[in-house]
Parts: sequence; C-alpha cells; structure tokens
Amino acid sequence: MLDIKDLRVGFSGVRVLNGASFAVRGNTITGLIGPNGAGKTTLFNCVTGLLPTMQGGIVFDGAPIAGLAPERITQAGLVRTFQLARGFPRMSVFEHLMLYGTRQPGERLWSAYFNSRAAARREAELQERAWQVARRVKLDHVIDNLATDISGGQKKLLEIGRALMADPKMILLDEPMAGVNPTLSRDIAAQLVSLRDEGMTILLIEHDLELVRMICDEVVVMAEGTFLTRGSYDEVVADTRVQEAYLGHRHAVAP
Repeated sequence: MLDIKDLRVGFSGVRVLNGASFAVRGNTITGLIGPNGAGKTTLFNCVTGLLPTMQGGIVFDGAPIAGLAPERITQAGLVRTFQLARGFPRMSVFEHLMLYGTRQPGERLWSAYFNSRAAARREAELQERAWQVARRVKLDHVIDNLATDISGGQKKLLEIGRALMADPKMILLDEPMAGVNPTLSRDIAAQLVSLRDEGMTILLIEHDLELVRMICDEVVVMAEGTFLTRGSYDEVVADTRVQEAYLGHRHAVAP
C-alpha cells in the first residue's frame, strides 16, 4: 500500500532522514518504532506532503505522491493524525467531524448559492456520517462539547474520527496513545484492530512497546534517520541492533 524509497531530508545542514526505505503491506497494522530522534515524525511529514523531500520516492496505492500538496495526498486516501491533538477552540466535536467530511459542495461558491438542494443533501449525508463516526469512537456522549473541553484521550479519539471522516484507505497515526489513560488506550487499540479487520491499512508510531506487541502485525524499526530492521515484534526486540539503538547496549528492550 505504501512504498518509501531512500528518503533524505535535512535541516540547516543536519540530515534527519538518511535514506529511509521500507514498505507497508495493505490491510495490516504496522508499528514504526525507534529511539527519539530516529526521524519517525519527519518521515510522516514527508509522506503526507508537509515537508518537501530532498531525495527519494513515495508510492501510495500504486501511484507516486512525492511532491504532491497535502490536500492531494489526502484526497488520494492517505490521511494522518498528529502527536499533539489539534483543533479549533470554538468548534464542537460534531463540527470538527463535519469539517473533515469529503465532497462538500458548499465549499464552492457556485454550488453553495445556485445548487443548494445538492449542497443540503450532501450536508445531511455528512451529518449522518459524523454521528456514525462519533458513535464508533465513543464520542457521541460529548458530541456537542467544545473540542477544548474534552479529555486528552478523547481528543486522540477525535483525531481518529476526523481521519475516518475523510474516507481513507490508509491512516498514519503519530503516537495516538501518548498521555492517554489505560482505559482509553484500550479503547483506541480496539478501534485500530477493528479498522484493520475491516480492510484499513495503518502505520503507527508508538513508544508503548507492549501496545505494539499486542496490535501490530509487523514492526519496522528506524534509527538515525534510516531503516534498521523489520519483522514480528518478537523478532525485532531480539535483534541486538535494536537493543543498542534504544539504550546503547544489549538487552535494552525486553520482549
């Protein structure tokens, strides 16, 4: 589903990605792990068009996407969430979900003024979709709350909900469980497994290795801006290179 080839990116002469290359199979949850500074979030930013790539290729669902604008990549079906949940302080949970709906004719001036029947019909479809997504991610009981008034874990669920409103083929998740209490972490994990079982492809940055062990079909390890290894969770944590990358010496990562 996603093929990343030899990505190289630097800032002020410092190379952050140094030839990162790996592929993600469709209909899987793939964990992307590595020590802080390995370049994981920078890679996400490159793949989703937020950062230009100095060198390398990115192919999504059979089509090259390197150099495309973020909205073009989203329209192709590749959507991401952010490590820090983002939102608009004066908008409710429901309004946030609606904002991310696809094919909104009211965004075009001509359609908004002269094709109001079609715009109203699509608006009703998006409202129903927003309610479905809210129920799915267990936010229906706070759907009228301002996004700033819900808990940190609920904001992470809202990030996933907004991604689902875009009808993606694949979601890139940047630490969706960071700072989330154990109960909501389990809810998020269950949502991801359910999405995978329904055919979604997920690439997940996560530092909670127990969570990675529980839900990921495969694990990719990055270190110092490049690909280090991949395999099952047990295979990668047994690799001495992974142990050394995390803490600088062996037996650093417990299986």
